[in-house]
Amino acid sequence: MVDLTGQARKDDRVGDRETENRRVTASPRHPVTASLYRARQFFKAIRASISAQERDLVEKTLPPPLRPLFFAMTINDRRHSLDVYYTLKQQGYNDRDLSQAALLHDCGKALGRVGLWQRVALVLIKAGKPALLDRLPWANAGDWHHAFYIQREHAGLGADLAYQAGASVAVIDYIRRHETPLDGPPATLEDKMLWALQQADGVN
Repeated sequence: MVDLTGQARKDDRVGDRETENRRVTASPRHPVTASLYRARQFFKAIRASISAQERDLVEKTLPPPLRPLFFAMTINDRRHSLDVYYTLKQQGYNDRDLSQAALLHDCGKALGRVGLWQRVALVLIKAGKPALLDRLPWANAGDWHHAFYIQREHAGLGADLAYQAGASVAVIDYIRRHETPLDGPPATLEDKMLWALQQADGVN
């Protein structure tokens, strides 16, 4: 099992933060939209913080075995995950598994520090030379492009971490599929919740 507890909490900057009201729109899958989305994330990252009340909220929402997965993420990814959680709540989604998945959907990124420039670069590579993604030895830890591998595969990696920590089948499935677009309109309740998670992820 991967031990992530050593990275927990050290870079929190405690501060009060009011929840913003947001409308759910389309997820930024188009390369141009995705690039603008990353730029917006950059400016949000500069002032990212987690309040003491929000840390309490996380501990109330996640059972003890899952909490280290959240606190091992960077402050930026934790801020983002909380914003996704809030967006779902504002839309009326109160399902326990979905709430946990919102907080943990990016936990796979904690396996390697992924800088914003690397996230933007991956978007541009996908748009310009997607074949390059299959030619690089992405999974070699320590290589300069390992962070690209973490960014590209973080959904599956995060689902594996959630499985190891004892998350429910639904939470694991939401995390594993949150980067995979649905083939059509969501038909099942699970797909509707997954779609909601993807949309909330896309606007935050």
